[in-house]
Amino acid sequence: MKALLAFAVLSVTQVSSFHSSLFILSKQQNILTTTLCNHQADAEVFDSICNARYACTRFQRYDGTSSSLDNPIATNSSMEIVQGAKECLDISRRAPSGFNVQPYRLLMVSTKEKKEVLAKYCIGRNADRVRDSDCTVLFLADRECLREYKRFGKFLDISGSRRSKKPPSKWAKRKIQALILLFSSGWPLPRLVSNPISFAIRTGSSFVSAITRRKVLVPSLGSADTWATKNTMLVAMAFILACTSRGYASCPMEGYNIGGIRRVLNIPRRYSIPLIVSVGTPYERINEDVNDDVGMEHGPGKNQQTHRYPTTEVIFEEEFQIIK
Repeated sequence: MKALLAFAVLSVTQVSSFHSSLFILSKQQNILTTTLCNHQADAEVFDSICNARYACTRFQRYDGTSSSLDNPIATNSSMEIVQGAKECLDISRRAPSGFNVQPYRLLMVSTKEKKEVLAKYCIGRNADRVRDSDCTVLFLADRECLREYKRFGKFLDISGSRRSKKPPSKWAKRKIQALILLFSSGWPLPRLVSNPISFAIRTGSSFVSAITRRKVLVPSLGSADTWATKNTMLVAMAFILACTSRGYASCPMEGYNIGGIRRVLNIPRRYSIPLIVSVGTPYERINEDVNDDVGMEHGPGKNQQTHRYPTTEVIFEEEFQIIK
């Protein structure tokens, strides 16, 4: 009798354990399904933002004024769009950068007076876009990022490591700074001295790689301008997509005189200006040509997207292919 009772208790326990396992497994499956659905929804949103982005070649002036070739004047700005663009700039700083050194500065111009000053050094219709848009952001690439090595050292102390949250050791900080100097070529020295040093290191690296037939692996290094620019452009693209997600039109531009812009906006020579982006409301075109001043066609909407090369001519798998 006792053996039968013990067997019954054991059976009930096993059945209960089995049901608990089934419940846990079902719950995990529900969580996984929900996560996959959320990821799919996020992917669809991101795809729609990428497809909606276009280069706006003409902006609607906020104050309703007009500008002519004889009397070019900048418009007042919508503070709502300016504030939204600032939020886009802030979130765009989440873009990655080498060693998290963030070698860039972001300068927004939104007042009527400063837009007019900036427009004077923009070429062709770029000047009109600066005047007509609500704001224009200048993306400044820092070619000498470790001139502020003390500031970066304090930043490392505050941010710490992801796991321990403790500041890195003195040796670790020196190692990070040395690697940044190596890859960025941004020596905190006068340019007459830093440029030859950077060139010598890059040439030496290439020579070692070639003479050993790549048996000794050394990094392929670029100039300070190249390294700072590629880090800055990640932020610029994130900003453009953030603007699109909020319904703002944007236009990235590169036709401008850097020397003049540096002078009127007090930008130090250590910063290059690889890109400026105007943001605002698109001009409503009614039976008008959407071509820009060089004949390129732009426009919103899926049916008006600019063309791209066929996927098979751009995206390769496993190894590069020559397109004939």
